[in-house]
Amino acid sequence: MGKSIENNRLRKAVKRTGLCAAVLAALPVAAHAQSSVTLYGRVVAGITMVNNTGNGHVWEGDTCGPPGCNMWGLKGNEDLGGGTAAIFTLENGFNIQNGHLGQGGVMFGRQAFVGLTNREWGTLTLGRQYDPPSETVGYFPSSNNFATGYGSHFGDLDNLNQSIRINNSVKYVSPTWNGLHVSGLYSFGGVPGSMSTNQVWSLAAMYTHGPFAFAAGYLDIRNPATSPDGTGGVYTSNGNYVGSLGRYVALQDAKSMKSLTAGGSYALGHATLALNFAHTALDQSQYFVANGFAGAGSGSDFTMNSYEASVTYQFTPALLGGAAYIYNAGKADFQNLKPNFQQVNLGLTYSLSKRTSLYGVAVFQKAGGDGIAPVLNANGQVVGRTALAEIPGAGVDSSSSRQLLITVGMYHSF
Repeated sequence: MGKSIENNRLRKAVKRTGLCAAVLAALPVAAHAQSSVTLYGRVVAGITMVNNTGNGHVWEGDTCGPPGCNMWGLKGNEDLGGGTAAIFTLENGFNIQNGHLGQGGVMFGRQAFVGLTNREWGTLTLGRQYDPPSETVGYFPSSNNFATGYGSHFGDLDNLNQSIRINNSVKYVSPTWNGLHVSGLYSFGGVPGSMSTNQVWSLAAMYTHGPFAFAAGYLDIRNPATSPDGTGGVYTSNGNYVGSLGRYVALQDAKSMKSLTAGGSYALGHATLALNFAHTALDQSQYFVANGFAGAGSGSDFTMNSYEASVTYQFTPALLGGAAYIYNAGKADFQNLKPNFQQVNLGLTYSLSKRTSLYGVAVFQKAGGDGIAPVLNANGQVVGRTALAEIPGAGVDSSSSRQLLITVGMYHSF
C-alpha cells in the first residue's frame, strides 16, 4: 500500500515537472513570435533609349520600373504590449548593372529610421525619412503609378517622387479616422551653430472614401543645397538627391524651397481618373548666377507650377495602361522669364504573376516659352538663352526643345 502511494506521488511529480518543462520550452517561442524582421525589395532591369542628345540616341542599362528603382530593405517589428510596437526600417538603393550603391553611395540612402507605433495614437519615427506630401499627394502622379520616375513633374522639383530624403528627422503619422489621416515631419538640420540652416518641416493630410481619394501637403526646406551633413537635396555627393534636374540642378541651390501640393483620384469601373497640382517656390535661386547670366546679381526667385491629368485603365486582370499630360509653368524674377515644359507620359504594364511584371513606357517633353538654358560661344561665354528639354532623371541633356525617352523592362518584387 505504501509503495503504491509513493508511486502515485512520483507519477504526479513527473507530470507536474513535464508540464512545467513544456511551458518553459514554449516561452521563448512565444516571445520570438512577437518579434519579426522582414526582408523585402525590388529588382528592375531593362533598356532605356533617350534621343536628341547631340550625338544621336543614347542607350542606358540601368532603369527604374513603374513601382520604382532597384532596392532592398529590412523591416522590424517588436510587440511591446498594449497595442504598442517598436519598429525600424533600413532601405538600400543600388544599380543592378554594376552593383554600385544608389543615393550618392549611402548604404541605406533610401530610408533609415526607428520608432514606436500604437493602434490608437499613431506612429512616431526618427531618422532618414520621406516627407509627408510625397507619401500622400505622391499617390496621384502618373510617375508613381505607370510612367516610372522619368515621367515626374519638371525635375521632380516638388519632390513628389522622393528625390530628396530628409535626414535628422522626426515624423508623426496619425491613425486613420473615418478615412482621414494626417502626418507631420520636422528635421533639425544638423548644422552646428545654426538651427535654421537645412531645417525642414512638412505637413500633409489624406482622405479616402470608396472610389474617391484626396490629399494635400506642404514642404519647407531651408538651404536645400548646402551641407552634406544636413538635409540638402541637390548634390549627389551628399546622398540626398538622385539627379532628376540635370542641366537645371542649380535651381535648387536656393535660400529655401517651399512646395504646396494637392491631388485626387476617382475610380470608375476599370478606369481611374486623377488630377494633381504642385506649386514650388525657390527663394534666391543661384541658377542664373551659376550659369553666368549677366545681371543675375545675388540670385533670383523662381517658381514652378505643375498641373497633371492622368487616366489608368485595367484592360484585363494582367494588363494595365495609362496616359498623362503635364504642364509645367515656370517664372523667374530674373528678366521676368517664363519658361514652360509640356510632357506626355504613356505606359503599359503586364503582370506575369503577383510579383513579376513586364513594362513599357514612353515619355515626351517639349520646352517652350522663355528659354533658360545658356547658349555659349567658342570661349564658353554666355551669349544668349534657349529652351532645352530635359526629361527628369534621364541623365542626358537634350540638344533641342524636344526629347523622347522610351524604356522597356521587367521587375520582380520580393
